[in-house]
Amino acid sequence: MQDLGESIAELTESQIKKLQLPKTFTDAVLLLKTMDKGPALKRQKAYLGKILRQDEDLIVEIKEKLAEIEAKRKQQNAHFHKLEQWRDRLIGEGDAALHEFMEHYPQADRQQLRQWMRNAVKEQQQGKPPKAAREMFKYLRALEW
Repeated sequence: MQDLGESIAELTESQIKKLQLPKTFTDAVLLLKTMDKGPALKRQKAYLGKILRQDEDLIVEIKEKLAEIEAKRKQQNAHFHKLEQWRDRLIGEGDAALHEFMEHYPQADRQQLRQWMRNAVKEQQQGKPPKAAREMFKYLRALEW
């Protein structure tokens, strides 16, 4: 039960509050997040375990919500990988990839993408940091939302 409480404590404060768990549990988790090493931390973890052992429904609710968070995280990662692949294809394959991309995203700015593609290739050849590739990725991400 302590491990379950600790896994909740690893979330950000806003994620914890969005879970809408009972106030006593939420307050205990937020307090745990503020603590450093020491015996008080160990006591707080034990307290979280005690709260969880007293409420079976809370355990089920927490596990379901953690599973939702994990599924959303995996979906976001897959989405970012897809965008990274598009960026890499646009830089590596040039106009052929751009034509295919424009079929999927007709609202995209072809001219701006071409400029980033040229700049990214130039930066790669000169060994510079990939500023244009980063800008392109930000743009691709903005297209999806």
